[in-house]
Amino acid sequence: MKTFPPLALAAVCTLTLGAWTTIAPARAASAADETITGRLVESGCAAMGSAEPSDEHVACMVRCAKNGDPIGILTDDGIVTITGDWAATHPGELADMMAKRVRATGTTSESGGKTVLHVSTIELAR
Repeated sequence: MKTFPPLALAAVCTLTLGAWTTIAPARAASAADETITGRLVESGCAAMGSAEPSDEHVACMVRCAKNGDPIGILTDDGIVTITGDWAATHPGELADMMAKRVRATGTTSESGGKTVLHVSTIELAR
C-alpha cells in the first residue's frame, strides 16, 4: 500500500481549505428575501432625490427603462437596483408606478458594492 508523502497531504488540505474559504463568504453574502420601500426610478435619474418629477421627466424615465436602462428604488439610504426582467415583462405596471412610492419584495444581494433586488412583487406603497 502506498502512502501520501506529507507534502502531498499538506497540499490537498491547503487546496480544500482554500476552496472552502472562497465559497463560504459567497454563501454568507448570498441572497435574502427583503422588502424595500421607496420611489421607483430609472437609475440614471436617481440624482433627482426627493424632488417631485414633472410629467415629462416621468415619461422619459419610462422610455429609458423600456429601452433597457436599469431601474431601481430610491430610498433614504440610496438606490437599490432592480435586476431581472421585471421592467420588460410589466410595461404597464412600470408606467403606472414610475416615480411613485412603491414597496418591492424580492431577493437582495450585493454586487459591486451596491445592493440589488431580484423582484418577486412590486406594488404601490400605502
